Amino acid sequence: MQPDTAAQAVLPRAAPSGVGTQLENIHSPLRSIITLRPFAVLHRVKPTMRLINVANYSVSEVNGPDDHDYAILSHTWGQTKDEVSFGDMKDLDSARRKGAWEKIKQTCSLACDQGIPFVWIDTCCIDKSSSAELAEAINSMFEWYKKATVCYTYLGDLRSSPNGNPESESAKGQLRADLGLCRWFKRGWTLQELIAPKMVEFYDRSWTKRGTKDSLRHEIAHITNIDLAVLSDSEQLSTLPVARKMSWAASRQTTRIEDVAYCLLGIFDVNLPMIYGEGGKAFLRLQEAIALATNDLSLFAWFEDARNPSLQHYYGALAQSPRQFSGCRQLEHITDPLRHDSQSFTITNRGVEFQTSLKIDYNKRDYLMQLYCRDAAVQRPDGRLGVIAIRLTKTSSGFARHSAEEVFVDDDDATEPAVHCDTWDPFVRPVHIAKLLTPADAAQLFYRRHEAFRFKVQAPPGVTWEITTHHPSPLKSIQFPGSKRPSYWDPARSIFLTEGYQYFTGMLYITFSSRPDEPIMVLCGFLPSQTTGPATASRIAPSETGIKSWAALHPPILPWWRIGFDPPTSDRVDDLESILAQKTSICHPRSLARLGQAIRARVQKGKVLPSMAMMKYRVSTPVLEGSYHRRIGIGPYYYRLVIVSGTTKEYNGPGSRIHDVLVTLKEKQVGSAALPKAFPIRDKDGRLDGNHEEDFERGVLEEPDR
Repeated sequence: MQPDTAAQAVLPRAAPSGVGTQLENIHSPLRSIITLRPFAVLHRVKPTMRLINVANYSVSEVNGPDDHDYAILSHTWGQTKDEVSFGDMKDLDSARRKGAWEKIKQTCSLACDQGIPFVWIDTCCIDKSSSAELAEAINSMFEWYKKATVCYTYLGDLRSSPNGNPESESAKGQLRADLGLCRWFKRGWTLQELIAPKMVEFYDRSWTKRGTKDSLRHEIAHITNIDLAVLSDSEQLSTLPVARKMSWAASRQTTRIEDVAYCLLGIFDVNLPMIYGEGGKAFLRLQEAIALATNDLSLFAWFEDARNPSLQHYYGALAQSPRQFSGCRQLEHITDPLRHDSQSFTITNRGVEFQTSLKIDYNKRDYLMQLYCRDAAVQRPDGRLGVIAIRLTKTSSGFARHSAEEVFVDDDDATEPAVHCDTWDPFVRPVHIAKLLTPADAAQLFYRRHEAFRFKVQAPPGVTWEITTHHPSPLKSIQFPGSKRPSYWDPARSIFLTEGYQYFTGMLYITFSSRPDEPIMVLCGFLPSQTTGPATASRIAPSETGIKSWAALHPPILPWWRIGFDPPTSDRVDDLESILAQKTSICHPRSLARLGQAIRARVQKGKVLPSMAMMKYRVSTPVLEGSYHRRIGIGPYYYRLVIVSGTTKEYNGPGSRIHDVLVTLKEKQVGSAALPKAFPIRDKDGRLDGNHEEDFERGVLEEPDR
């Protein structure tokens, strides 16, 4: 059959209501185009797009949207059995008997009236039996809509004009009342079909034109929350925060759960392979693709609905659904060049890795991570806009998000006196957050502090302290800088997260303001159940899980006198002094493991773990001797004692335990004879030992206080 004959056989004989010129009355230039170019493209290597010839309904293959002018149809699908598929178009007589044939006929008629030779319709221009073609079409669809001459939007549930005149005031009032109720505004795929095309025309159920995207832009913006600038020009999409764009899809629905992600590919200008059957993982892959294409931290600015019956205690970094972005409709970027270095993140096998500095909230004992965006709808109590932040809690391998049902607005004014710099981590360090946490994962994290070591410090009035996991000395910190803090240390709560590992060994330093150059090393760990040894003050308690906990301390060699330390010996297994004196950083995991092995060996031999240290000092004053000053001690002697002790408590109910380690600093102005009474010291048998005075006087340097 020749093309002209085919056109005469297929074209309708009567014009449909509300459409206009009949297809049979096509003007001659358009007919000549259709006649001379039948689109039997047999020599294309790999066609990427199919178009319907409006003159004869033949489906033609083209290389892309730039080859020809075409119109495009946007609609909501009815019953699958009623829609005309690609296979149906091979038998037009059968296709005409489908319930949705009228949409194809009317679309072609509209295109003919406007001099457009071809149309593209998603139901019948994609061979959905080919997964490769379907994936290619879905990844290209935003571009196809964008390059269409016009997009006809058919609203099958929009009532016709009450008086037959769509320009009347009553018709306009009815349109404003009914437009937002149309199912088309609630579907996922129609979001990009609204944004991408330059020209969109809206038709009601009788195929009467009711307006355009431009003439109805204010009504559409109110219904969809899409910015007017984006409705006018889709190129403006790249200027908006990711979370703001994601909020447009928060209340939209798709038939397939995977399409929740696939329908947004064009909005975020990313591509994905189609894997139908993966379920919610598709939305996870979408966020990963977005993370690879941008450093916009608003991707993590989602919030959970507090009314959600499945609300979890803890979440990962990525959202589970666009629904969680529903509160981000007014989000905007904070353009501060000083913050650019803190907006780096990557997807790794440990989750999402951020390069940032966290703000420590010591009141709630957690962390705030700023996302460098603000919400115009959320203000601080003083009325100023702040920066959106999410709350994190520490885990043994990184962090998890918690209190996801709340919006946190942190201070964005670094000059405000209320902002205390000591609440910020001084280092920009890697922050790892799991991508997603299942309800089972979240429930397991609820017990993450089981068998943890929690540290507390007691000191005389006026003496402050600092707890670090690295040596505070500038020279020694070169080997193990503070930026490499171990992941299992939680500074907000001052705890080691051990996960109950029976050979765990932890170490930290406590520096007192009265002796800032003499940090005290505190050690802790577990002993397996088969380990035996004498009961000591540094032993905390046995565990129901078959492990025992211990704590010990190690002060500087001088001027401290350490109780419980043996001089170096040839036995390298339990020689703590040799291990602690090694040149390799003691903070290295292998060094800590060796240290734990030495302590377990000491216990097995019945040795006492060091738990006390003392020193003597005098207040000093500078004295000029010749051309230089020398400091000499004056006044009475002071004695300083540091003790480590511990207890074990239940935590979060029966079966969950936490080990409290108490480090106590005591200072007294007393004579040597009164020392045992002021500082009760027990020997390895638990008796008060008053025979240390001579060793103490002989072994302690009289170094003045600084």
